[in-house]
Amino acid sequence: MLISLSHKFIFVANLKAASTAIESAIGDNAEIRLSATKFGKHDGLSAISNKFGWVKRYVPYEEFFVFGVVRDPVDYLLSLYNSHQKPAFDGKQQSTKGISFDEFLGPWCERSWQARPQRKRFEDEHGRLRTSYLIDLATIGDEFPKVCERLGLGAVELGHKNESPEVLSRNDLTSAQIEKVKAAYHTDYELIRDRPRFP
Repeated sequence: MLISLSHKFIFVANLKAASTAIESAIGDNAEIRLSATKFGKHDGLSAISNKFGWVKRYVPYEEFFVFGVVRDPVDYLLSLYNSHQKPAFDGKQQSTKGISFDEFLGPWCERSWQARPQRKRFEDEHGRLRTSYLIDLATIGDEFPKVCERLGLGAVELGHKNESPEVLSRNDLTSAQIEKVKAAYHTDYELIRDRPRFP
């Protein structure tokens, strides 16, 4: 999560959606930079506006350019499943080692805040901050430079950080599993389709 008072932007860091790469690329332009989950790296927009309400003394809410990245829910959940196979999660409740993708879609997703629909992350329950632009991860190579230009940051190189191991791929999933995800996360598909972009 990044807040820049000087450049008037807020980056809402979605999970498994290039947040670490973006923070690395433009984080030096932010006065507030939370890079660890336990400190609020992945706070949603509503939590950000609660924690940092004082920023309006320096930059009115309506002047902030608020952006983030969303991704196809099937790919999002696959990345969550794969990333929690890392040894760092061994022996922890978050580990997905030894569980099938069907089990992951059931109990694991039901108990984990990480598996909530992405839409929730970009909504401020009190309407104080509004999302200005949502990048589709599938087209981040084209969209991220436009955002950087809008923010006056010039040409910024976006690298790859914190990539998940590929234990399962989309081709490993059954059509029934994919349809289950599409039904459960239909609001995220609507978000991707109708996401705020430049005119």
